[in-house]
Amino acid sequence: MAIIACGGVVTGIRGTVGGITYASNKAGMYARVWSKGPNKRTNLQSPQRQNLSTLAAQWRNIDPADRADWDTFAFDPDQELTNSLGETYKISGFAWWVKISREFYTAGRGPMESGWNVTKPTAPVIDTLRVSAGAVTSQITWTGPLFTTSWDCIIEMALAQSIGTTIRPLKPVLLGAWQAPGGTSLDITAAIAARFSTPQVGQRAFAEVSRQVTTGYRSEPYAIAIDVIA
Repeated sequence: MAIIACGGVVTGIRGTVGGITYASNKAGMYARVWSKGPNKRTNLQSPQRQNLSTLAAQWRNIDPADRADWDTFAFDPDQELTNSLGETYKISGFAWWVKISREFYTAGRGPMESGWNVTKPTAPVIDTLRVSAGAVTSQITWTGPLFTTSWDCIIEMALAQSIGTTIRPLKPVLLGAWQAPGGTSLDITAAIAARFSTPQVGQRAFAEVSRQVTTGYRSEPYAIAIDVIA
């Protein structure tokens, strides 16, 4: 799927032409190759669908006043999102509630019912990242109380496809979520072994580290990249 930016006299495109479908959503206009979805139920898709169904049911049970407050939260300019073309857009209060609740579950916590008055956390500053292919501990380090009682640590990571490649894969995967780890360092050895088995020496590792307040609101990620050591 590709995002479209129009200009001049063309302000929008809709429909299917030559097998390409043009449409739009709250994020803007986009184009995709038309196809009939197979509706596969893979081991990854099924839990995600179940989670979304569960969250939708929980949303319906939230007090109407709280749902209205979520809409107010979503309308605030501070909650604008940005697509890959640099264009800003807004999503609904329900979409924000689902987004934050999923992040809440990622950290092993439950859904939130309120949170429209929560300020978006500032991104952490990570001093070092170390990823080892051998017996050396893999870890991240930071200065100061970044991940104390009210702050969880969320790490996403991707490995370059081959040694010597410095281009990051399109999307990192969730490495792990740690509830308020405290201190100034975090051992990620077991998480890397579980996700990537054994990285290769010289392979480039790309990490994105975020702070997540215990109510579920996540900061922008801090990006850092290093080569895997022995």
